[in-house]
Amino acid sequence: MIRPHSSRASAAQCLAILVLAAACDGASFAGGTKGQLRLLGGFAGTPSGVSSDGRVVVGYNPAQYWYWTSDIGVIPIGGIAPGSQGAGGSGDISDDGSRIGYTVLNPDTGKTEGAFYEVPTGVTTRVGNFGFNCDISATSCWGLSGDGATMVGLGWHSACEARGYSYNPKSGLVDLGTIYFFESTRANACSRDGSTIVGWQDFYTGFRQATVWRNGVQQVLFAPGNVRLGEASACSADGNWVVGLGSSANNELAWRWSQATGYIPLPPTPIPGFNPYATDISNDGSRVLMFYRVPAPPATSGEGYLWINGTLHSLEEYAAEQGVQIDPGVRLALPLAISGDGYTIVGSARTPQGVQGFVLDLPRPAQCVADLNGDGQVAAQDIAALLSDWGSTTSAADLNGDGSVGAADITVLLSAWGVCP
Repeated sequence: MIRPHSSRASAAQCLAILVLAAACDGASFAGGTKGQLRLLGGFAGTPSGVSSDGRVVVGYNPAQYWYWTSDIGVIPIGGIAPGSQGAGGSGDISDDGSRIGYTVLNPDTGKTEGAFYEVPTGVTTRVGNFGFNCDISATSCWGLSGDGATMVGLGWHSACEARGYSYNPKSGLVDLGTIYFFESTRANACSRDGSTIVGWQDFYTGFRQATVWRNGVQQVLFAPGNVRLGEASACSADGNWVVGLGSSANNELAWRWSQATGYIPLPPTPIPGFNPYATDISNDGSRVLMFYRVPAPPATSGEGYLWINGTLHSLEEYAAEQGVQIDPGVRLALPLAISGDGYTIVGSARTPQGVQGFVLDLPRPAQCVADLNGDGQVAAQDIAALLSDWGSTTSAADLNGDGSVGAADITVLLSAWGVCP
């Protein structure tokens, strides 16, 4: 969500929490949110990231990056889009929707750098580079932590050797290194606090193998039999679950992995001749976003799917089951990101009017409306988020829908206290 302002709770507000905690014992909140599909048009053709509550989306088109909310529509923010002049990267967004990670041109060098964009103010801050570039690229953003503090991506060194990097204000720009001499790496995504980073490590054959960095220590991932797994694309908020792409050695199966379980294959294709791809995962690891297509362009030639606790669903069919009707001519072909709470999916759709960006909101259970930070439970962090938006008229913390964040919303939050079902 967009946080246009931040304020500390007054003593009266804190007292209100204690009073309401006693007063609302047994209170209930009917509702939840209805689902819907929004097509964003060709200008917003590639949504690539979404806030934890689904309210703010970031993406790019051939010219630049943009963000979107249902209230204001698509807002261009500049930068240099992936593929433009050879630039790389992707757009990502913090859980609360207030900070975007994207790639810009440094006006002094004419080379790309990863950068933070502050949604409330429009201020951009570049992360710098390692002193080298390969063609136009010096550094590029590929992912952002849920708390918005850490950016990860790719940075170039001498002789066009790529290295995954992380950046936050405390540690600065950190080279994540490589475990195979002179071979490249890239960081694609990271956990909410930035301590777990996932991406790929080039092997000597050029194969991009899944890799995980935990607190700076690198580990490459294998399936049983020492089978190398394709690159890791995303991880859960706590960094426990990692998802990624298959390889010829594991029959091209996408996968889900944790340190405790090791490699778990995701379902093979339900469409003959198509390969599976896992693109994102919900905060709690229970939902994996996937698509299936032939391993060749165009990117939107496939079909989107959602894996939920072991069961695979076509996006269009699952949406219909949830009461969201989609025109038969629209195919949610390239889903790229899922909100932390697992109920908003964004990506590119095939439509009769051409490729368009889409935002699919699935109905959210009433019990989880108060889960403001998307961690699967209603707890103290959600009270803090509500108080920081006290008085706001545009915040997701307006839980009772009366147009302003206030005492009645605390009642709703406390009535939903605990783990979401």
